Amino acid sequence: MLGYAAADVMNKITPADISDPEEVVARAEALSAELDTPITPGFEALVFKASRGIEDIYELTYIRKDGSRFPAVVSVTALRDDQNAIIGYLLIGTDNTARKQAEEALLKAGALQKAIFDSANFSSIATDAKGVIQIFNVGAERMLGYAAADVMNQITPADISDPQELIARAKALSAELGTEITPGFEALVFKASRGIEDIYELTYIRKDGSRFPAVVSVTALRDAQDDIIGYLLIGTDNTARKQIEADQKQLDQRLRDQQFYTRSLIESSIDAIMTTDPSGIITDVNKQMEALTGSTRDELIGSPLKNSFTDPERAEAGVNLVLSEKKVANYELTARARDSKETVVSLNATTFYDRDRKLQGVFAAARDVTERKRLDIELESAKSVAEKANL
Repeated sequence: MLGYAAADVMNKITPADISDPEEVVARAEALSAELDTPITPGFEALVFKASRGIEDIYELTYIRKDGSRFPAVVSVTALRDDQNAIIGYLLIGTDNTARKQAEEALLKAGALQKAIFDSANFSSIATDAKGVIQIFNVGAERMLGYAAADVMNQITPADISDPQELIARAKALSAELGTEITPGFEALVFKASRGIEDIYELTYIRKDGSRFPAVVSVTALRDAQDDIIGYLLIGTDNTARKQIEADQKQLDQRLRDQQFYTRSLIESSIDAIMTTDPSGIITDVNKQMEALTGSTRDELIGSPLKNSFTDPERAEAGVNLVLSEKKVANYELTARARDSKETVVSLNATTFYDRDRKLQGVFAAARDVTERKRLDIELESAKSVAEKANL
């Protein structure tokens, strides 16, 4: 325990020399007050009671040879000769470290349990085996509006719960567990009574009739023979989480509606709509673009925009022009479909950004101008013929 060889200490030191000096001083002072006689700090303080024939067992911190310390429980006995004169003392010590650690852990656990039970943020309701409330903590008082005296030895937790939910819970548990469960307190604790972990949502009803959603954890309380002597129901007000969930659901729906609206606008356009990232890779297209290229949306997304046109270099130059000028109008290209069909289009494009004004890419609309080009050619041809006829 102490790290000394016997030769290091025998005939050289006293047990006081390997004991915490401050504790030895404190022990001397305490014994002096208790026994109403001055006791010198040191070895005398360790053996004074034993020297008077008083049984003495106490706690003390021993100091090892390497300077480390450990708590010990020391039992002291006076050794006497045939004439009953003291000839020495026997100090038997046991290392008390494990017990001290266990005590500290127990104290911490007890403090934690007390803090939880006394917390205003949790409703802690303890019942007897029949469900009648025996303990109603400050958290339960705050959440439910009852004083403990209003409910203790008078009602069960079922009386402050939504009756329709109790009926529904009893039916659900009866079906789940294959046994008939009565709506009421039994429905709240049935699983816990069978040793099954049970945490569920329930609507509590306050004294003023208002309601709030709660998450309830139920534990069966058992005695030394493992018989149920009651139940502990710990509840937390779930209003804030429910509100967050409702708000999130509403936001999600608004986002879906907005996405649907935006998609509808894109798909209703008579132009082929496409978006690219800053490097010219397609990120989205509409149905008109699928028809123009003969490729599906999935096939187009992730491919270079320039590959959809007969002159890839001109198409790439168009994207770069948009990036440098922020927009471009009436930029003429010829789209080539998978079946080799070619369509002359007029491209109008602009850059687009996220809410932080970071460039996301290019938004472009390509309008089929094949017919217009044909008419322009015919018009030019007719004009040329007319001019020649007038010569």
